[in-house]
Amino acid sequence: MRDSRRQLRVTSEPNNLQVVVSEYAHNLVTGSEILGKIKIALKGSFFRNVLVLMSGTALAQVITAAVAPILTRLYDPSAFGLFGLYASIVGIIGAVPTMRYDQALMLPKRTEDAATLAGVSGLCVVGVSILAVAVCIPFSGCIASITHTPDLSRWLWLVPVSTFLAGAYQTFNSWSTRRKQFHRASISQVVRSVAVAGSQTANGATGAGPMGLIGGAIFGEACAAVALGVQVLKDDYAILRRSFDIAKIKSLAKEYYEFPLYSGTQGILNSVSQSIPLLLLAHYFGSTTVGLYSLGVRILQLPMNLVLTSLRQVLFQKTSEVYNTGGDTYRLFKKTTLGLLALVIIPTVVVMLFAPPLFAFALGHDWYTAGVYARWLILWLALMFINVPAVLTAQIHRRQKSLFVQDVALLIFRINALVVGGLYCTALQTVILYSVVGAAFNAYIIGWMWIYLRRQPHPIAL
Repeated sequence: MRDSRRQLRVTSEPNNLQVVVSEYAHNLVTGSEILGKIKIALKGSFFRNVLVLMSGTALAQVITAAVAPILTRLYDPSAFGLFGLYASIVGIIGAVPTMRYDQALMLPKRTEDAATLAGVSGLCVVGVSILAVAVCIPFSGCIASITHTPDLSRWLWLVPVSTFLAGAYQTFNSWSTRRKQFHRASISQVVRSVAVAGSQTANGATGAGPMGLIGGAIFGEACAAVALGVQVLKDDYAILRRSFDIAKIKSLAKEYYEFPLYSGTQGILNSVSQSIPLLLLAHYFGSTTVGLYSLGVRILQLPMNLVLTSLRQVLFQKTSEVYNTGGDTYRLFKKTTLGLLALVIIPTVVVMLFAPPLFAFALGHDWYTAGVYARWLILWLALMFINVPAVLTAQIHRRQKSLFVQDVALLIFRINALVVGGLYCTALQTVILYSVVGAAFNAYIIGWMWIYLRRQPHPIAL
């Protein structure tokens, strides 16, 4: 066909015109085919499920973003600093309340086995919450003295409550994802945001201080866990109750031991790695610096969570399904990773150029420094945004041990960066050093998983 077109171009002008018209028509057909493929893709279950979750996530994030300028005028940076320290303690002690068995329940082919693993996850939540009581109440004074924030000890008795609520929500959420009931999570996210925003605003108006932020967050978690739990038990109580068998629980807990051993330990290390800057920044620079840092991270993560909260659930379910049926997980990993990269480039440039004045304008002049921190934190957070498909795919391919080793190395480098920064640098220089270390490790994880998947045998497309 190409040769005949070339011959037509050589002969005469009228024939050249015919070729041009023919090629133009061909391009129109190709364009319509592309549009057709896009419509088919949007009608597919993967994109439909993402959109269902994103609808709830979008509304939840809009509520959170809308209330942020109000909260920053009701609470000072020191109050946000204490709230950030409380959240970091919850993140460390309650890092894996389910011991990651909530993720394991995505893998069994039989629904009954998944329901049993949901029971394993629930039992772990109870055990970890009891452990949190044993740690936080007797040692609250010691924890507060390490961070040089004596007021923190007044709130640590609430850590077991936050741990239990987070674990219950994770278990219900993973079960709903397994059952492809994504609307449940969508509803619960909106419930959480409304409850948190309303209670924190009301508490701030009464001058509640740090307790207003902490109490509002706990109230929101409780509302979300109850809203999701009611939906799960209403639809699936029978199979969950029937599958709660002690012998099966022991058997499946042993079969999926990699999740608590590697993924669970990795989760603890990852949480410590992300929480340690708040503890060490408080130790070296005070709670006000912690408040500026934590709000900078929180604001940057709002739009990212709009995508990731939805994508993470659907992608884990979809990749598990592709893996269990012998499909090509590399292709799915590549598409989602490149898609996230394209999505984050322009916002990253905007934040690096304009974050300080934008923060001061939207949140108040006291938060200008938070924008300065955000300018550098975006390097780490952008790459953490992109590496989600790599981490999820690595877990499904049972590469938990490798992820664990990488997280140990990341934690060591991060602690060294913060200690060196605290001893010899300013608060800003310490934040920059911490962000660069995180960005480098996230980039490595993406590259490592890309190479690993490319070396795996891929099914031949028919």
